[in-house]
Amino acid sequence: MGGSSASGAPVVLGIDLGTSSVKVAALCGSSVVAEASKSYEISSPQPGWREIDPALWWGASKAAVAEVASRVDGEISAIGVTGQMHTLVPLDAEGAPVRPALMWNDVRTADLVPRVRARLNAAGEDYLARLVSTGSPAANLVWLKTQEPAPFAKLDRFLIGPDWIVFKLTGSVETDYCEASTSSLFNLEERAWSERACVSLGIPPSILPPVRGAAQVAGHVDDGLAKELGIPAGIPVVHGTGDNPAAAVTTGCLVQGRTVISLGTSGVLMARRDAPDFSARGKNILFSADGKDVRCLVQGAIQSCGSTRSWLIERILQASSYDGVDGQADASRAGTGELLFFPHMTGEKTLFADPSLRGAFIGLTPERSRADLDLAVMEGIAYGFRQLASEMAIPLDGHEPLLAVGGGARSSTWLQVLADVLKCPIQRVEGPSGAAVGAAVLALTGALGCPEPEVVSFGAVFEPGAAADNHDRKYKRYLHIREALKSIPSEYDL
Repeated sequence: MGGSSASGAPVVLGIDLGTSSVKVAALCGSSVVAEASKSYEISSPQPGWREIDPALWWGASKAAVAEVASRVDGEISAIGVTGQMHTLVPLDAEGAPVRPALMWNDVRTADLVPRVRARLNAAGEDYLARLVSTGSPAANLVWLKTQEPAPFAKLDRFLIGPDWIVFKLTGSVETDYCEASTSSLFNLEERAWSERACVSLGIPPSILPPVRGAAQVAGHVDDGLAKELGIPAGIPVVHGTGDNPAAAVTTGCLVQGRTVISLGTSGVLMARRDAPDFSARGKNILFSADGKDVRCLVQGAIQSCGSTRSWLIERILQASSYDGVDGQADASRAGTGELLFFPHMTGEKTLFADPSLRGAFIGLTPERSRADLDLAVMEGIAYGFRQLASEMAIPLDGHEPLLAVGGGARSSTWLQVLADVLKCPIQRVEGPSGAAVGAAVLALTGALGCPEPEVVSFGAVFEPGAAADNHDRKYKRYLHIREALKSIPSEYDL
């Protein structure tokens, strides 16, 4: 079994299975004492397809765990797992994948999704019909059944990406409430797999995994694997949860009800609700630490957020430093001028359920500078968040500031623009607030029974300024862009 560090506090690991890399963090007390990241390649055998051999995940995960374990002071005491949501891993009766995993950002089911929605609506699962989209487990299972019947015939159980890492660590074939509730196969009111959904889609209920709490122990690491990883044999592994709920564990979103805005590769708006809301847009995510007390988060996304700003800075402006570009943009000038940016460069799920949507600059003139383009991109993404909050029925006029996390939150200019556009204070979260740390916290509290540590601190608050009133007129113009772009025929329509 594991032990303590020199400080006397237990050391726990969090594994975050990301889209392009796995991150492992060792948490001791309230500090991250070691980290490692290993990357892997996604396969795209046809345009829009995204898949990966799960063995690549496992190889990278083992290497990252072994590296972190070799660098910590003391023995590892427990492990928690998190990662990308929705990615489907179909397994045979021996636990071997019957084909490569189908990724969350795979769009091969774009033509199939309307038929899946129609079947779910006919079965009386209206919310699940709205929820299903490209990349969702329900749509990918239907695709697998119709397009690859031979692998589907071997299917005994399916898991989501992080679940498979738990399986490899412990042999446990289970999922958690987050992954189940976002699969488009789980009835949130009944808190159980929907037999109606399965029957309507021709999916055998026998392939649905048991659902557990995120902090419940899934199993223990056996002697052989422990030796390979350089960790103590028999240490517990908690099941964990999806990456966004895991990150919410550290920010106060789950316990204190703080609304969080994440400026990562994609942009995420997340808030706690007393119960699922099936009338507003957004994805209702169930979360339970112990498998008994089930809470609800609502999540909506801007598909292209930090990735869009990276595209502008690196590929268009060809800048060598983010800080240099960020310093040129003046947030006090935001909301003025005619230049608009529509940020939905890779389609949009929450707001429009339209994978074909693309981005655009509106109102370019020769006088526009690098700083103008950057400010327009930050504004456009902020307008996307404002529309998202409205469609998700998330009030922004509460007494506490919205909490900003992710790489984009390092930009003071962007946070000021968000405060002005959303007309509410924005507070920067500092410290290790990522999903890997959240998974480690779940291991610490669930497997070891320790109190939850305060791993983040709350930094500067950005209040709405004089530019806030300028944005109302510009936001109204922004809301017309999608319909205007839709009126332009595509190359295939000409």
